Amino acid sequence: MERTLLLVDDEPKILSALRRLLSRDGYRILTANSGREGLALLENSDVDVIISDQRMPRMTGVEFLSEVKELFPQTVRIVLSACSDFGAVTEAISMGAVYNFFAKPWNDGLMCANVKEAFRRVEVNRKNNQLTRVFESTIEGIMITDTRGVIRVANPAFTAITGYEADEVIGQTAKILHSGRQDKQFYKDMWQSLLDTGHWQGEIWNRRKSGEVYPELLAITEITDSYGRAVQYVALFNDITEQKKNEERIAHQVYHDALTGLPNRLLFYDRLDIALAHVKRNGQKLAVMFLDMDRFKNVNDSLGHSAGDLLLQRTAERLTQNIRKEDTVARLGGDEFTVLLSQLTNVGSAAEVAEKILDAFKRPMNIDGHELFITASIGISIYPDDAQQAESLMKNADAAMYRAKDCGRNNYQFYSPAMNARALERLALESKLRFALQRGEFMLHYQPQMDLYTGQIIGMEVLLRWNTKDWGLVSPAEFIPLLEETGLILPVGEWVLQQACAQNSAWQADGYPPMCIAVNLSARQFVQQNLVRSITDILERTGLAAQYLELEITESIMMDAVSAKLKVLQALKATGLQIAVDDFGTGYSSLSYLKRFPIDTIKIDQSFVRDMTRDPADVAIVETVIALAHNLKHKVIAEGVETQEQLALLRRLGCDEIQGYLLSRPLSAEVMSEWLDQQLYVKHQAQG
Repeated sequence: MERTLLLVDDEPKILSALRRLLSRDGYRILTANSGREGLALLENSDVDVIISDQRMPRMTGVEFLSEVKELFPQTVRIVLSACSDFGAVTEAISMGAVYNFFAKPWNDGLMCANVKEAFRRVEVNRKNNQLTRVFESTIEGIMITDTRGVIRVANPAFTAITGYEADEVIGQTAKILHSGRQDKQFYKDMWQSLLDTGHWQGEIWNRRKSGEVYPELLAITEITDSYGRAVQYVALFNDITEQKKNEERIAHQVYHDALTGLPNRLLFYDRLDIALAHVKRNGQKLAVMFLDMDRFKNVNDSLGHSAGDLLLQRTAERLTQNIRKEDTVARLGGDEFTVLLSQLTNVGSAAEVAEKILDAFKRPMNIDGHELFITASIGISIYPDDAQQAESLMKNADAAMYRAKDCGRNNYQFYSPAMNARALERLALESKLRFALQRGEFMLHYQPQMDLYTGQIIGMEVLLRWNTKDWGLVSPAEFIPLLEETGLILPVGEWVLQQACAQNSAWQADGYPPMCIAVNLSARQFVQQNLVRSITDILERTGLAAQYLELEITESIMMDAVSAKLKVLQALKATGLQIAVDDFGTGYSSLSYLKRFPIDTIKIDQSFVRDMTRDPADVAIVETVIALAHNLKHKVIAEGVETQEQLALLRRLGCDEIQGYLLSRPLSAEVMSEWLDQQLYVKHQAQG
């Protein structure tokens, strides 16, 4: 007899994929785009097996198959379900509306095998005259008992599933299989159902001969004599161990992060709601911590996403190791993690956990052979001090985390009401920043650099400024980090290079002495694939010789993926431009890269220059850096020089160049031209 299969799905691609997969087995295949269309087909066709998608408009798969069960009970009903629909599918299985289910995406081999099994089930019901053969060959366990529950017959599948040979159980009651997981009331209800309706179906946990407890889907049917009296009971059962594992796997995927295995947002909020209910009853406190990894994008950009994924996994491990068992660490997505500290005795306990976490991150992480130093910014909100509801606690912890970033990163901050206002300001700032370039709101300022031996102005550092129509000038400390985070640093950085090179070329065309113009290069710019070509194109367009462009990079950029970055620096150096290391001494310095990389200049950070006339330690640091740089044939420029005393001391220590307010504040190009004119006039007067 021809086997007829009905496929029901509102997605044509799914229908096509199922038809291609199952047509090879010779089925007569009908298709429908909805439950209603499927019901219409069933009225005019004899269908053996139905495979229906669960999530369909107007009528779900479970609703459709429930109607099929009532109208065409002889069909075998299978549903395709996603993880989020699992609850409805499980209930439908327990109610008998669905025979089996597959999780999307399905396994082709398992799908084909199980569809074949579904047709075999149809044939069992259809060919009662071949009961003996079916009894021997079915993969379902079959057990026939008398009305007292004493086993009279068991098939080979019974042995395969339970481990008991037929002669070991015949004469025994079905209690030999009991696992102990169901109580007396469970079996009392089962027997009552058999007495009332003649059948029972459901899930049950039984015990194999080996002692292993396993789940099975069991259906018991009453066999009556010609007078309608019960004479036997036939039990059919399937081992659903794999199905249960799939259910657990699906449930885990729904509530856990696939990369780290940590609870995800859904599970975190669920646990937070439960914890809130508990502390409200007991008058206790709890804390929500929002943690963001500092400069995580630099790792992704420089080492690749696989290294970034590994870093996230290591981060999850360290977080988990530094909280109590009753607390929860979750990953919300990206490099954002949350921590739930339940049942706090005092607010100080949250601070202790935050400090413990920050201390844990002080140890370097070895990622693909690279030793990385990663820090984190942590925001903390407290129930009931800061908020009463889960959403508000999370929002406040997020605001506190941004405050931690504003405070220099690698620290924690408790929430205060002013932070929400700050968060709104940040959103507004980011919104305006996205259109600043096309609105022409960016401008460049220039700060001169002087040779300490000749007294000549030999260069300029380019500094980006943002002048908004609504707020006026915005501090670089406010918008530069946002440029980095949003990725806008790439188009803005290219614009800065273009404008700076064009201005330097214009100054030379106007007769000013040639100078080197220094432009800061961010971490995200540095890892662009077309960086070298982009810079050479800009030099060609502006007509500026490469020797008059200096690129400033921070030492932190050089710490990861050293070999790859060495190639980039060598390629840049080959064009003829200059390379400087900015803010030297403020990051995780490594003397090895000073030797390996083609560096021309080391810039001493102003934090060492500021107090060097009062602090001998700063003098020692500056003197050491100068000596080290000169031994490696590098020039040294000191930033932030503001007094004659600092100038004299730097000259005595052998520093090559300086920049700072002692010479000039950063000036616009127009004002800088006037400043250069004045310097040239003073020089001519001195020579005349």
